Amino acid sequence: MRKLSYVALCVALAVAVVASLAFDFSGAQVHARSEGFHIVIDAGHGGRDGGASSRSGTLERDINLAIAKHLKAEFEHRGAGVTLTRANEHSLASPYAKNQKRSDMDERRKIIEQVKPDLVISIHLNSFPSNPAVRGLQTFFDKTGEKSKEYAQAIQENFNKSSLNINRRATVGDYYILECTAFPSVLVECGFLSNPSEEKLLKTTAYQKMLAQLIASAVI
Repeated sequence: MRKLSYVALCVALAVAVVASLAFDFSGAQVHARSEGFHIVIDAGHGGRDGGASSRSGTLERDINLAIAKHLKAEFEHRGAGVTLTRANEHSLASPYAKNQKRSDMDERRKIIEQVKPDLVISIHLNSFPSNPAVRGLQTFFDKTGEKSKEYAQAIQENFNKSSLNINRRATVGDYYILECTAFPSVLVECGFLSNPSEEKLLKTTAYQKMLAQLIASAVI
């Protein structure tokens, strides 16, 4: 009897450990929509998927999350509700998934569908190692989403009118995060890690906050 109790205790502890690991990897949160205008902010990549990287080792994953958190604060300051798909450095993928990228993106889609936001903003960085001189921010939208196009154009116009010396156009982007749900969605490429001067700026809190302010003011 005592031996059976010991085995049962071991099984219970094992289950608890596995559950805690699953929680840590997924970055699980309660995703609920607030009243009024609500935005889902998606920090691209995470976990082993670091995204683009600079020659000095700066990872897109980390800058995306930093900008997303500043953007969350900006929108909340303006009275909007915000949900982050990723609130830490981890991927959203199940640790048991054979295809980690597909699992991660599927979890992002589920969050968006659960929240039913007025807008999805996905934050990313670019890289063009063969031409380090290329720089600048650009917004993308789904070809079938007129509302998405309006938001993307407003954000791009704010970038172009700012002191950043940008002259780009919002354009159609073939990205899963833009097409996986019916909710208005834009993707913002916030700069090139392959450009040394832009990488240096992207690593600073002041620049991250400025980008967040430009995006939020355009949307609101």
